[in-house]
Amino acid sequence: MKSDSFVSVVLVQNQPLATLENDLLRIQRDLDERFSDYEVVVIGQGTSKAYSLQDEAVLKHIPSLRYIQLTAQVHPDVAWAAALENAIGDFVVMFNPSEDPLKAISETVDICKSGFDVVVGVASQSRTLAYRVFRSMADNILKMVDYSLPRDATGLRCLSRRAVNSVTCTGRFHHQLSMRIQKTGYPQTAYNYSLLPTDIQPPPSSLLAGIRGLLRLMVFNSSRPLRWMSGLGLLGSISAFTFAVYSLLVHLVKGHVVEGWTTTILFMSALFMMQFIMMAFFGEYLGRLLDDSSEQADYSIVFEKNSSVMVNQDRVNVLNNAVSSEVNFVQTGRNR
Repeated sequence: MKSDSFVSVVLVQNQPLATLENDLLRIQRDLDERFSDYEVVVIGQGTSKAYSLQDEAVLKHIPSLRYIQLTAQVHPDVAWAAALENAIGDFVVMFNPSEDPLKAISETVDICKSGFDVVVGVASQSRTLAYRVFRSMADNILKMVDYSLPRDATGLRCLSRRAVNSVTCTGRFHHQLSMRIQKTGYPQTAYNYSLLPTDIQPPPSSLLAGIRGLLRLMVFNSSRPLRWMSGLGLLGSISAFTFAVYSLLVHLVKGHVVEGWTTTILFMSALFMMQFIMMAFFGEYLGRLLDDSSEQADYSIVFEKNSSVMVNQDRVNVLNNAVSSEVNFVQTGRNR
């Protein structure tokens, strides 16, 4: 028996829609077997010229498909945010067909129905040795900025409707979307699975990527690093004052001295190092303030196209009963 829940599967792709035809067919057939109402939302990036007759043909024979074309290439977080804003299902699954198995859609929805508004995919991934060492050291820092996602979390997510509404209604959520989803306050759990084997293995996460991710997580999700830099500046000021008092006492006791040149140079270098570290963080936060105060939208839509064929011409968007008999503990709206 098909579920009455409305499921939205959202995808973000940088290639023409026609290249996803086989994947979209597999997703549509699986959804049609398990759910009465569903949709597949594809976010396209680039220019409108990338849309061709081959892409139009896909919409003519794959039902329940929505294609939304963005004006330009944007950050992945922004593209996924656009997908969440435009999805209308009771449950929204953020899905990557090149990595995630098809069964993950129905399994994460079932977990979500059991009372967890946010389901996070977890799978072992290729990491360089330097990245693993850096990540073990960075875990303590991440805990200080309330980062509690599993270490091997992937992009797979399943969100209930109220979790989606919470994310999209809490201001600017396009920076580190996974952190914003985590901070909805609703119950969440992990979904362990294995990534699909592919002929072309993605490069392992590098140390540089880990450092960039750590800085982005800290700057865009917490003001604590700014306070750390303030404390570092205060420590440097106290050290400089102490050294000045020490130099004055040496001069008064010994008179003319030329000793301590090396120490002075080393100490000045340390102060300049702390100063430039603070300037780097201040620059990041100034960039954040500029982004937040800008009136420019993070993304804009060129057009939206829908499937021209229905799964069932006699299907209607109403239920036979006022209350669904399915067990659903996340209150998607039909069982309140």
